[in-house]
Amino acid sequence: METHPTTEPDPEPASEAETDRRRRVPAPLAALGRAAGIAALVTAIGYAMYRWASTGMPLSPLPGSPWPYLTAWAVLTFLAGLLLQWATAKVEYDGRWQLLVLPAYAGIRLSLAHHPDPALIYAYGAAALAAGTAVTALWRRRLRRTGS
Repeated sequence: METHPTTEPDPEPASEAETDRRRRVPAPLAALGRAAGIAALVTAIGYAMYRWASTGMPLSPLPGSPWPYLTAWAVLTFLAGLLLQWATAKVEYDGRWQLLVLPAYAGIRLSLAHHPDPALIYAYGAAALAAGTAVTALWRRRLRRTGS
């Protein structure tokens, strides 16, 4: 007895564009994730610097808790990461995140060494972020006006 194969059509595989769309994270969530990741990296680097400095090596922090400073730098780095994502939304280049990590590293090192008031860190950081936001808004407005 001969069996006949069923003539049901095979399901068509999803197109590549549909597959990419299903796997792609929405842009606002991706920007939040990248900024949070960089802030976590900066915090981990700062804590490692604090722990390394307490071993008596060349870095020597003043006594006190590092957490107010690490928190301040994490918050400012997160906000700067969001600003960087917004500023470079249409521009792709290598090394954009070094623009955040290197200054944050230097700032954490200075904060741990000299223990300024954390309110000063927030104030100066907020002023720098406000200036960066204004410059970015003007730059994007000029780009939109010229059609680039």
